[in-house]
Amino acid sequence: MVALYHPAWQSHIVHWNLVRNGSLMVDFFFVLSGFVLFHSYGGKLATWADSRRFLLIRLGRLYPLHLAVLLVFVAIECLKWGLFRLHLASIASVPFAENTPGSLIGNLLLIHGLGFYGQPTWNVPSWSISVEFYIYALFALIVVLFRKKPILLVSCGALAMTGLLVSWTAAGGLDSTAKYGFFRGLLGFFCGVIAWHGYAALRGRFGERGLAAAAIVLGVSTIALLSWMRRGTSDFFVIPLFVGIVLVVALADARGLGFLNGRALVWLGTISYSIYLVHPAINWGFETLLFHILRVPRLDLYQTGVWTGDFLTVAYVAIVLMVSAWTFRYIEDRFRRKVRRAVDGPRPAVAKKSKS
Repeated sequence: MVALYHPAWQSHIVHWNLVRNGSLMVDFFFVLSGFVLFHSYGGKLATWADSRRFLLIRLGRLYPLHLAVLLVFVAIECLKWGLFRLHLASIASVPFAENTPGSLIGNLLLIHGLGFYGQPTWNVPSWSISVEFYIYALFALIVVLFRKKPILLVSCGALAMTGLLVSWTAAGGLDSTAKYGFFRGLLGFFCGVIAWHGYAALRGRFGERGLAAAAIVLGVSTIALLSWMRRGTSDFFVIPLFVGIVLVVALADARGLGFLNGRALVWLGTISYSIYLVHPAINWGFETLLFHILRVPRLDLYQTGVWTGDFLTVAYVAIVLMVSAWTFRYIEDRFRRKVRRAVDGPRPAVAKKSKS
């Protein structure tokens, strides 16, 4: 949905409100992340050493692909600068004007989503990766400090409420990125942590039919809301729906109902982080083709015919998926494994049994 949100050429889907609200899927990701992280690590973070290991592993999960795509955008800016200096091509933006060397340092340090910059820079969606990592650090701190469930839940509720209040009063919705995006992340992530505790309390208490009906109602309600809502304070209505979807699907999975266990969906989930970080570079390539080579005029959108735009969208999605599959295998997963081995150290050798 986020990948479909960014293309700026005419097509049959570009004006769909569901697609125009696709950026709210970032908030779904925050909710899901909070749920999954507590499910995986909530019982394992007992000491500061556990927290250190957790953060190193999460950094190994996020940073290699972030760095690789960031370097692609550095190469793009250098290419634009070279063409600008040689007067070989007109460019849509002055090189290193928006993507400055200073903001590059912020991106390298993963602090570019913490309010130091008014707008996202370089690889635009990576602001949320910055937010996510520092929320991981806050999450680890809270879990280590507050082992008792009531205090932990009150702390998570307070952080989620802080995220809600700042997002409501300062940003006026869930459209903030680099400036107030950290608070947007607080709201979604810690609602996800609270949702896990609901899952732990309710697991096994609902029948298969009830869970299936609830999943359908929540799914239809979410699609309907995203299809009709206007952005602003109505954004906040999606958070309880996202929490409900994650909770119900998890409860259904615990009962063996594999709503989302199809091979294609599992594959998309596997490469989803790559899709998220890679698609802006692919989108830049398509827009460069339209603007510089095909000379398609742009008002609000590039003025392609809608059927031509549909073809471009299909090609764009196909390339995003192919490149994402490659980056997952050779960058994301490869370095994730290397970092985990470096953090955990070599496995002890298993002694062979004596034949005697």
